[in-house]
Amino acid sequence: MRFVIYRIIFIGLLSILLFTVDTLNAQTTTLVSIGSNGKLVYTPDAKGNKVPDFSGVGYMNSEAPIPTVPVVLTVSPVTGDNYNNVQNAINTVAAMPLDANGFRGAILFTAGTYNISNTINITASGIVLRGVGFNGSGTNFYATKTAQHTLFAFAGTSGTSTVSSTKKAITDSYVPYGTTQISVASGHTFVAGDKVFVHRIPNAAWINLLGMDSLTLLDPIVTNWTASSYDMYSDRIVKAVNGNVITLDAPIMDIIDPQYATGELMKYTTARIEKCGVENMRISSYYASATDENHGWDAITFDKIINSWARNIEVYYFGYSAVNVLDNASWITVDSCKMLDAKSIVDGGRRYSFNINGQRSLIKNCSTRDGRHDYVNGSRTCGPNVFYNCTSTLQNNDVGPHHRWSTGILFDNIKGNGRQNVQNRTTSGSGHGWSGAQIMFWNCTASRMVIQNPRGDVRNWAIGAICPDITKNGDMTNNENLGIVQSQGINITAIPSLFIKQLSDRLSNAVPVQLINFEATKKEKAVYLSWTTARENNNSHFVVEQSLNGIDFNKVGQVNGNGTTNQTSHYSFEHLTPSNGNNYYRLKQLDADGKFIYSTIKLISFKAKKLSIKSNAVKNEVILTAHSDVPVRLKFMNNKGQQIISSSITGTKHFNVSSLLSGIYLIQTDDGEMIKFLKQ
Repeated sequence: MRFVIYRIIFIGLLSILLFTVDTLNAQTTTLVSIGSNGKLVYTPDAKGNKVPDFSGVGYMNSEAPIPTVPVVLTVSPVTGDNYNNVQNAINTVAAMPLDANGFRGAILFTAGTYNISNTINITASGIVLRGVGFNGSGTNFYATKTAQHTLFAFAGTSGTSTVSSTKKAITDSYVPYGTTQISVASGHTFVAGDKVFVHRIPNAAWINLLGMDSLTLLDPIVTNWTASSYDMYSDRIVKAVNGNVITLDAPIMDIIDPQYATGELMKYTTARIEKCGVENMRISSYYASATDENHGWDAITFDKIINSWARNIEVYYFGYSAVNVLDNASWITVDSCKMLDAKSIVDGGRRYSFNINGQRSLIKNCSTRDGRHDYVNGSRTCGPNVFYNCTSTLQNNDVGPHHRWSTGILFDNIKGNGRQNVQNRTTSGSGHGWSGAQIMFWNCTASRMVIQNPRGDVRNWAIGAICPDITKNGDMTNNENLGIVQSQGINITAIPSLFIKQLSDRLSNAVPVQLINFEATKKEKAVYLSWTTARENNNSHFVVEQSLNGIDFNKVGQVNGNGTTNQTSHYSFEHLTPSNGNNYYRLKQLDADGKFIYSTIKLISFKAKKLSIKSNAVKNEVILTAHSDVPVRLKFMNNKGQQIISSSITGTKHFNVSSLLSGIYLIQTDDGEMIKFLKQ
């Protein structure tokens, strides 16, 4: 009897042990692990391809929190249509100057309902639209127009322009995905901080490899892919330059292999607006029926804009999206927003709840109800882009990249009651073909997942997915290879979120030098800058940059560091040629290994002269010229400070002073500028 009991105990312990071993094995992945230093270790394939770092996304590259911008204007709802009420408030703030942090200010919309008859346009940087909450007693914007339209459109007037003279061919024989380093041809002019595009140029062999040149054999109505339509421009910043080796701030997301694609690096200029936001409100749309197509379509769109956000927004009844990040938008964060109860027919081109067609953007902590493609990318979208910690209920279609080769997308902890897919959609639509590559589903929950790998070296992954059915059998074809599937049914508990861990690792690798006590002060007609570093640790030099608008900075000087370790050091620089008006200054501190960080921005203002004077003794005249776009108010005073003449001028004006006694007189403008003149 005792033997039987011991045997039962032994078998029970063995079962527990085997279950534990199997569980531990299931909770791992061969792709990435935690190293001895607590940071991620990536396992490359034979050609150097590895899981990319997706973390370089969102407002300010996720390196700074979304700020609470001070209120500069408060607006309350009016009876009837509020279009002019709201648009005029935005136009008023758009005319205000940017502050030292690049913001004009927030507009606070008090509680109540704002009926809006057309699209509200935000076309200037630094404007934040803020409500007081999104419950029934909060701020409620209601789109009343009976046609498809956007309610809030954040968009600059122009986007980016490549600088063709800076183009240099990428000379590596093979550029794997996941790397941040590329080699370019000699004679380049790239320096740390440059805004660049990595231009991938595929050829016909690549189209043939993917089978995208034969879609018409399956359906003669659709369109085959052509190589010239799949040039991709990935938005990057140069982090370091070592000869012809360029280090980028985010990884390459698609292979550049001369057999299938060449590449080049080029600088670009940008006129995109930035630092705009919308927050803390409910947005809803009129609709005539559950399948109405003529009403609010996008609640919020971002285009030709960077470093902006939407947060704490509840969206109801729109036909297409809560937030739509368009092609020319980058570094956008959408946080804690909802897309609920869309109204449209349930068919193609509708109910894309949170859509990213742009780059470097982050959708997090969001939720949907009764959408179709709830967390989705459009055609030819360059990563990294991230969807993190989001939920879907009442899904009507799949989550994932939708069509035509999106690359470098992370779906992290996305939980839904429907499908999550990355697949070859062949003739769907007008020839959707391959939806994407380098698509990672990490610790996601779904009822079914189609994970297909395109031919060649590219990959798609489902790691730690809670899903009973992960398959290569797609909606349109079963002939593709199964992607990488690991730890099916059990989350990777050692790395609960790939995005959060990658971000933590990246931020902990930030520049070791800590800039403190950065100050900018006037010194007669110059600006004196001073700063201290808490410790040096391989410091190379400081670049002093100046801006006249708080956005576009140019180098005005450089101060070399001393390169020592663990030493507090003091530095200074004197800028002798500041401009009249606002002067914004910042420091760019660079290490010898190419890492860099920016200081805060300091504002120094030098008042531009509003008034200049000439005299004509023969005609007893004083000739004043106002250097201002608006009228300048002024007054004449005698040497006792008594006012004798007051006036307002634009342009040039002649004043007859024959009635004045000889002596010294003062002319003072309304803001205190003073000029002396002598009456003989």
